[in-house]
Amino acid sequence: MKQSILIPLALFCLFSIHSVQAQVDVKINPVGILFNNLNAAVEFGIKDNFGIEVTPGFGWNKLNLENDNDYKGNVLRLGVNGRYYLNPTDKGLNGFYIGAYSRYAGGSYKFESDSETEKFNSTRLSLGFLLGGKIVAKNEKLIFDFGTGFGRALIYKFTDPDGQDEANLSDIPFLNWDIPFYITVGYRFADTGKK
Repeated sequence: MKQSILIPLALFCLFSIHSVQAQVDVKINPVGILFNNLNAAVEFGIKDNFGIEVTPGFGWNKLNLENDNDYKGNVLRLGVNGRYYLNPTDKGLNGFYIGAYSRYAGGSYKFESDSETEKFNSTRLSLGFLLGGKIVAKNEKLIFDFGTGFGRALIYKFTDPDGQDEANLSDIPFLNWDIPFYITVGYRFADTGKK
């Protein structure tokens, strides 16, 4: 139910944002593939020093939940970040920034053995702060964006497909911590409106 609400809401936000600067940065995180994630981002310049970023993604990994069983899973992710650039130049949104982020992830995990199959659905919602920097190349089109942050998972559940049985996650240390890290490369599709 939550996934069916979040996706249309994100699309509505994406298409309803009116960009004062006419600046749109499209980015991808190639480092994420090393950690079983494929993440992209689209950042819209709202003001001279403020941008809104929408971050869809996909992840595949293994988790050890209960009884030392490895559960294989796939997760869809969606995030919305607000970024305040402390001292942008005439190249638009660039330089050091601070901000806040939200991340939602939902998916399913499965464990199969010769005698049984167990399935769990996962739901995770995190909020936190971030900081980083964006470098714009001389051609004002190619961009490099890097940063990190710290937050907390407000919701983190694993339930069976019927939603009745919930996995006990209390024995996993630091499970509710959320520490995003990203190095992205991208392209600016519109200019900043500045000459």
